[in-house]
Amino acid sequence: MNPKKVLFPIMTAALVAGLAGCGGEETTGANANADKSDGGEKVELRVAWWGGQARHDKMNQLFDLFEQKHPNIKVSREFTTENQYAEKFTTQAAGGNAPDVMQTSSFFQFDFVKRNMMLDLDPLVASGDLNVKDFDPVDVGGGKVNDKLYAISLGHNITGVIYNTVMFKNAGLDMPKNNWTWDDYVATARALQKSLGNDAWATEDEGGVYRVLELYAQQRGKSVFTENGLGIDKKDLTDWFTFWDQMRKEGLTPPAAIQSEQGDKTQEQSMLARGKVAMISKSSNQLKIYQGSTKDELGIVSYPMDPNGEKKVPLIVASLGISAKTKYPKEAAMLIDFVVNDPDAAKIFKGEHGPQASKAMQEVIKPLLGKPEEKEYAFVNEMMPSTKPYPTMPGGSTSVQKLLLSNNEAIAFGKKTIPQAVDDFFAQANQILNR
Repeated sequence: MNPKKVLFPIMTAALVAGLAGCGGEETTGANANADKSDGGEKVELRVAWWGGQARHDKMNQLFDLFEQKHPNIKVSREFTTENQYAEKFTTQAAGGNAPDVMQTSSFFQFDFVKRNMMLDLDPLVASGDLNVKDFDPVDVGGGKVNDKLYAISLGHNITGVIYNTVMFKNAGLDMPKNNWTWDDYVATARALQKSLGNDAWATEDEGGVYRVLELYAQQRGKSVFTENGLGIDKKDLTDWFTFWDQMRKEGLTPPAAIQSEQGDKTQEQSMLARGKVAMISKSSNQLKIYQGSTKDELGIVSYPMDPNGEKKVPLIVASLGISAKTKYPKEAAMLIDFVVNDPDAAKIFKGEHGPQASKAMQEVIKPLLGKPEEKEYAFVNEMMPSTKPYPTMPGGSTSVQKLLLSNNEAIAFGKKTIPQAVDDFFAQANQILNR
């Protein structure tokens, strides 16, 4: 069996074994390009990413092709789910065992940089090892922290509400429109629930989801984080937890036990894919992944807005970076440049993380896009005038994001009151951020 094609249920075991095997290995390498190699010495690059089975298959195709084009570079692959990824990578980095190339995004990048985990890529751009000349400026900017480039964009996307059009039609509802309000959202959820009965729900419980709390906070002119700490106050979080507590009490979200079981499941195993919820808030690039897991047609619309609040939404940039501790920066750059600038790679990648940064690669994949991608791109293009850069976050922010989920779950299970959960979140978050 080809280990790169192993199925997701045994992926975790394979990952643990892979980490143990890779940790003590050292290889010697010069320039790893087969045409320019100095003596043909072998180089092994460890590459890490997150996602579901569909993404893992696509990334394995990419790296199989890279190995064919550069036969003296072996790509050792480590992958997991998004919720596990940041903690796993920061733990590896703290132990001096970080992958050479790692996926990152606007959610993780600031924390990774402030932990001194990522390499400054400006010298590799200046040397021509990384080419970003035809990138959209928003993508280049999305990889920067304090005006230094640490990550190369794989594409950009926007958090929206992915919804099941069949469930909307069965409830006699029109499809939602961009810039709908919170009142619209709640009224829609109630109408959906009447149609769905007791075995499915209008939406997942999203009280513990950082990305949507961020949108909620920005509508209030704030951000969950500032560069130095928290940017919301206890009233903001109280209002947020109270909203989702009311949604639970009305039966518009799954009960706590069912929601908790969802845990870290992939898109293919999600409640949306299984027809158990009608709406879920995710990055726009995931529309095609969810669509590939259900027969019902899906759509995407903006996250609900406060009509009196801030209308700008943060643009999410997914990217690849290089470990600050890598022994092979030029070879790592060669791999990243292949992913973002090689036409053969683009035909495999096909805007996995949204419209690709390279305008040339956008033209390569345009004839290959299907209906889900067309919907996704149309949504992103319509929303782009209303976007702004993702806010700067402090070191430790990825750990604080997990606190949101645990405290929301504690409320849902009746283990904490909302005031207790809010107090605990702020106490624990400030302790983490003030280390």
